[in-house]
Amino acid sequence: MKPSNLKAHWIYSTQEWNEFVEVAKAKKKEDNFYFGLGIVTLGTIGLMILRDTGFLIAVAFAIPLSILIPWLRMKFSYKHLVKGVKNPEVKIFDDHLKINNHVIELKGSQKKIKSIKIIEAKNGFQLLEFDVQWLTRKGPTNDEYRVLIPFDKIKEAENIVKGK
Repeated sequence: MKPSNLKAHWIYSTQEWNEFVEVAKAKKKEDNFYFGLGIVTLGTIGLMILRDTGFLIAVAFAIPLSILIPWLRMKFSYKHLVKGVKNPEVKIFDDHLKINNHVIELKGSQKKIKSIKIIEAKNGFQLLEFDVQWLTRKGPTNDEYRVLIPFDKIKEAENIVKGK
């Protein structure tokens, strides 16, 4: 990995980090619910049309996938969302995030940052959201990574959004 510019280094208390993890996981679970619902709907229709499968068989095949895929996504893609971390910290670089020594690539040869924005979350938290996009054979794929903005670092986060 080539050297990157450090844009921000945020340190949190363990309690603050634990509350953030709860909020972030709740948002991801909500995203995964709709993702799973889409798998059931499109999977059922697709199997019925493309494979001439009956409705019950199509649903029976789609439901396990709609549970398995979001579960695997949570398990492997969001390892950085862990409670009880000692000295939790986030480092924001030009091309990656380093969350408690877990590196998340934001842009590179395959990925690009589609957008960066500040969003409101539960408990009065504000989150910095990175929408990352990469191309697959079937077209563009997106994922969001969110980090907690410390209350005293809002201006710094606004500068990151503006690209400064």
